Amino acid sequence: MQEIISDWIEPLWYGSIFLGSGGGGKSELLASVLDKALQNRAIPLLTLDELSESNFFCGIGLLGSPELCEENLPSGKEASIAIEELEKYTGFQFNGISIVEGAGVNIFYPLLAALQTGLPVIDGDAMGRAFPELQMTTYHLENLPVTPLVLVDGSYNVHLFLEKQDTFLLELNTRQIVCQQGGVGYFAGFPYSGSVLKKVLLPSTLTFAREIGECFLHADNYHELFNLLLEVTSNSFYGPIVEIFQGTIKNISAYETAKWKAATLISPKGEELQLLFQYENLLAFKNGHIAASVPDLISAIDLNKLKPVNNNEIYEGQPLVLLGLPAPLRLRINKALDVVGPQCFGYRTIYVPLEKLYWDYYHEKEVFF
Repeated sequence: MQEIISDWIEPLWYGSIFLGSGGGGKSELLASVLDKALQNRAIPLLTLDELSESNFFCGIGLLGSPELCEENLPSGKEASIAIEELEKYTGFQFNGISIVEGAGVNIFYPLLAALQTGLPVIDGDAMGRAFPELQMTTYHLENLPVTPLVLVDGSYNVHLFLEKQDTFLLELNTRQIVCQQGGVGYFAGFPYSGSVLKKVLLPSTLTFAREIGECFLHADNYHELFNLLLEVTSNSFYGPIVEIFQGTIKNISAYETAKWKAATLISPKGEELQLLFQYENLLAFKNGHIAASVPDLISAIDLNKLKPVNNNEIYEGQPLVLLGLPAPLRLRINKALDVVGPQCFGYRTIYVPLEKLYWDYYHEKEVFF
């Protein structure tokens, strides 16, 4: 069994931003809190192979605005309350915590909950990146409900969703409460046995996030960073990264509502790329043709700082490189694309895998799909 110690936190922070694909929320303050808390403590980290099939685990996460979470930092007590309520209803005594969204703040909040409760954390998650809604998980793909679920809002009010409920409807109901009760909430749900989680969760994504983050700590220039990232991703169940575009942000536009945004990048040769994003980076178009699309990850690197950035941190004149990372195969099947494909975010286009868009590049690396 591995342990998460303070040395994990900085690389995990960079990895959480990269896997956030532009979204997932700013996790710097939560990471800082954990770093201090882990100076003399450690969090047990269980691989999927180490899970007892008869033990039960619960998923922990944060809903709503990560920015509001930073304004009023959680303590992990919220999760303790939610777990205790969930144990009362299910009759289970949970033996560990699972991560639902392996990116951004939702990598770090379950770790804070683990410190508060003394429970271990599973090295895996149900998204493999950042997504904004509850149905965008591998649980949904296996027809497994989120409920029973306990939601604790920012004022420590407890909201119970105990009966089996359609995940799309649950998403709407929980979001409504979060919006009415301060904009942020903390949940315990997805109560499943180790035997189920071994089939459902994407394995070793927490370790993968740390390995991604280590690349940013050890690289002195972009060429070195790309090669380090290429090595890590090539040895993962995602797939090798590819450079989508390198240039400077020319402008950032909002369409209809603040939810719909686009950034135009221009290269030194005068080529342009349009990056479309909402909470996460979702589509990229170059010369009128698609250059990357969700569920594949589109991650931005600030070339001045040589660090990954969220899309709420980008600005005009900023030099960026956009890297594409193939999504895990389980997010590419038709059933998955019905909930995480471009059309689910309101775009009238179909998903085209990076391996098809950059055939020559991937063919040279003997990547087949």
